[in-house]
Amino acid sequence: MVYNAMTFMGVRYHGGGTTTAGMDCSGMVTAVFNIFEIKLPRSSNDMAKVGQKLDRKDIRVGDLIFFRTNGRSVINHVGMVTEVNDDEIKFIHSSTQSGVIISSTKEPYYQRTFAQVNRVTGTL
Repeated sequence: MVYNAMTFMGVRYHGGGTTTAGMDCSGMVTAVFNIFEIKLPRSSNDMAKVGQKLDRKDIRVGDLIFFRTNGRSVINHVGMVTEVNDDEIKFIHSSTQSGVIISSTKEPYYQRTFAQVNRVTGTL
């Protein structure tokens, strides 16, 4: 799945988008899961309610990582884990500023807004 997500690197941000013409964060995740015929809810907040919520030690490449970036308690951003190190998680996501990129939980913004990681498998 991560390989497929990487093919979207550089795609510009477009709210509500799910194609290479432009995509938002949950649109990118939806597009990747659709390749594997796995249906997910469309919003990042609803995506955070499916699958298994993971402890830090259980996080693997391909898991979904969620953030609360709007200053409220509602999850509103999602990405896909690309790498897990001892104290850092790298993830691919669509950012409003740069489109589809890889970021890190070591970046202060994502450190501050991190919410949870979920594993989603099979058909929902």
